[in-house]
Amino acid sequence: MKKLFIPLFLLLYSSFAYAQNEVRSINIDPNSGHKIDVGSSGFNVRIADKVWSYTHPDLREAVHELQPGWLRYFSGTMGDAFNSATGQYDLDYAMMFDKSKQYLTGYEFTDVKGPHRITDLYQLLGEINGKLIVTVNAFSESPTITRELARFVKNNHIEVEAWQFCNEPYFYVPHRERYWWNSGYDYAQKMKPHADAILEVFPEAKLALNFTWDGIWGFMKEINLYQKEHGAFWNTFSKHSYAPHTGKKQTIEEAYKRANTKLLEATDKYAMEEIEAYTAEGIPMIITEFGVWNKPLNGIYSSVYHIEYVMRQLQHPNTRFVGAHEVSSKYSPKENFNQLIRDAFEKGEKLDTDSIRTGINRTLEGKAYKIFHEATNNSNFIYNTQIENGFKVDGMKGSQVDGNFAQAYRGINGFDYLVVTNRSTNSTSFELTLGGKPLKKELQIEYISAETLDTKNTDIKTEIGKEGKILVRPLSLTVVKWKSDTKPLIQSPRIYDLKVMENGVKAIWGKQNGVETYQIHYGKDSKKLKQKTSVVKGNEVEISGLEKGKTYYFQLKATNSYGELSYSTILSLDFSLPQSPRIFKTARRNNTATIMWESVAGAEGYLLKYVQENGKEVIVDTKNVFGYRVKDLQMDTNYAFSVAAYNGLGQSAFSADEEIILKKDIPYSPRNVSAKEMTNGDIKINWIAQKQNPPQTKYTVYRGAKLHEFEVLAENVEQEFYIDSSTEKGKQYFYTVKAKTEAGESNFYPNIATPLKANKGYSIEITSTKKDAKGDFIIDVAFKNILLDGEYSYGIVYSNISFLNVEEARVEGKALNTNSGTFQVILPKNKLQSKARFAIKAFVNTNGKDLFSPDSENIIQAD
Repeated sequence: MKKLFIPLFLLLYSSFAYAQNEVRSINIDPNSGHKIDVGSSGFNVRIADKVWSYTHPDLREAVHELQPGWLRYFSGTMGDAFNSATGQYDLDYAMMFDKSKQYLTGYEFTDVKGPHRITDLYQLLGEINGKLIVTVNAFSESPTITRELARFVKNNHIEVEAWQFCNEPYFYVPHRERYWWNSGYDYAQKMKPHADAILEVFPEAKLALNFTWDGIWGFMKEINLYQKEHGAFWNTFSKHSYAPHTGKKQTIEEAYKRANTKLLEATDKYAMEEIEAYTAEGIPMIITEFGVWNKPLNGIYSSVYHIEYVMRQLQHPNTRFVGAHEVSSKYSPKENFNQLIRDAFEKGEKLDTDSIRTGINRTLEGKAYKIFHEATNNSNFIYNTQIENGFKVDGMKGSQVDGNFAQAYRGINGFDYLVVTNRSTNSTSFELTLGGKPLKKELQIEYISAETLDTKNTDIKTEIGKEGKILVRPLSLTVVKWKSDTKPLIQSPRIYDLKVMENGVKAIWGKQNGVETYQIHYGKDSKKLKQKTSVVKGNEVEISGLEKGKTYYFQLKATNSYGELSYSTILSLDFSLPQSPRIFKTARRNNTATIMWESVAGAEGYLLKYVQENGKEVIVDTKNVFGYRVKDLQMDTNYAFSVAAYNGLGQSAFSADEEIILKKDIPYSPRNVSAKEMTNGDIKINWIAQKQNPPQTKYTVYRGAKLHEFEVLAENVEQEFYIDSSTEKGKQYFYTVKAKTEAGESNFYPNIATPLKANKGYSIEITSTKKDAKGDFIIDVAFKNILLDGEYSYGIVYSNISFLNVEEARVEGKALNTNSGTFQVILPKNKLQSKARFAIKAFVNTNGKDLFSPDSENIIQAD
């Protein structure tokens, strides 16, 4: 029999709490609170390296059961090498990164599974009335592709709640030996062209920079410098949060205390005040990833933490959406068929992965969300809710912090909700009051609970309460609902698929609970939709009798039994053949060719035609994408590619031809391009050569005064650096580099480097780093032209860059010599995680201002 683990500190505190005879209550004020978005809780999606795709029946079952309010396209870190045009991974994108292995896995998997199309995800979301957030891959893709993604979204009537720029940009900065952007300021200026591209298509778009990961406030403050100088082109704030994560391994007791403290810190009013101080008061907030990420807490604690984190963030009136990482870790494939996919890729075999049933492993975190989403998917308002005499739990540094939380919701479906979390091992009844009176209604209750922190999984349980009390169990999530005194409302319905058929237009929408009937109103004038379909109880209808060549407007009306009405957004569609697309980008890699085109309105899909020089013609139905990778082509053979669009009325003419000849030695672009100003004002551009490239590879250096508008600066460069001596003083430049062989130039330019300026006003330099006999680091620092005025301090800042960790620590210096401008710092071995790599920079703080040595100049590794 398994021995249950109950930490001693929990038992002692639990015993103390039970000795108290306090009246515990949860008080709901139905007359105060704030609105929330229906479906405010959702998920990031990471399925690229699993057998699942958006069309896989087990993923679809999982999503239908979990009922997320929204999902994110495309994923998190795995989205950094994802091609939004093809819906697959791109080898050229993958090789731009220093850790490309994960992206190469994504390449193999999507090559076998087929593309992850945004239209497929949107259809799945449409079925559950879920919403969509799009993360733009501005690491690998240009604003041209971003613009075409936005155009494709518009042409397919896809509603996007917010466009987020990049996944975790703050990890791609110089002190982590990456030069995508030098700072938050540089990141903001590099996102502006992507924002402009989206605004061309959607002038009212919600745009979000990805400002921070808990603890990286500096990056957000650097973005604020851009805002002060140029104004904000964004109108939404986004962040990621893994507050309990640490670079150290922790015991379950240490992890428990840390998480209890960090949960409150990451969600309290002071965190929101700091966000608003560096953005704008009341700025809408979305969180596209969060989690516990502290292994000892996996199971019951992480499940309770997840829900409480969402609720605490929703306490802020400007919070719109909060999403956990990630849906397929909440409900995951029960059987792992990854090797089957790898084998199929190696053999070049086709595999219908949607037919491979995996079953579903329902984790405890998933079960928590299943019962929690009952509330968030059916509510539009949070009531102010207070716990009297709630539980306390141990936090960091000997503190006692709040151990539970309660939040009540106004439902739109005839029910109201109360959700209660408990991170302690205490258990007792709480009296419920609504508007100061006992809540004497029948209570339908679902909960998960465990006696000990090491519980990994358990079942959802139900009960009925009638006495105006609920039992809050140890380590638990409790969801309570009761019949509301207000009549049900209807969430705005949404047509998620509108397509031209042979005999008319077909509209499909998601069925909603409580809706009795639907009806489509339509016409040629968007302000006078005079025609309407018959009343339907299903979720689709085909509208016939339309005039070819005319534009029609469509709006869905939903009605419930109380006579309430709700209307969808008006959509337009031409009842005609689609126009011809235009190819805007081609790329060659090995025996494949990637073709990207501008999508057109009214298309249900696209036909890609390619003709060999011998006249052999092949036509591929690419389905609904705006890019496609053709495989198994012949080397040194001329191919002519063209694209046509089709819908139910037929197909357009094919586009103009684009000719491609595949060559063996097309090189990859170098990676990690950097640019640094030298003391004489010249700019030195460095890059890292790709080992896969042939030995005769040379480089072309590009320079531009505007982002993405480059001219050749130097050609046939043989070394891995170039010095630009032709700069004009005071002028801003941007640099990138492509590789070139006799076969041609690399397909895409990699990161764009902004020159790091030489600080001519002062200098701080780490002059040496060495280890003593004990393994401690002895760090010598020299500084010039710094006035030590008023209170001052000096030392080094160090951070673990071996993995995604953001905590920085300071060590004060000693042996200050003001005459020579030197000091020394001892960084003890016991402060450093074994085998980890650390970025260090020296600092001098004088008169309240930090001055630093250059980023990325010094990296050390612990024994």
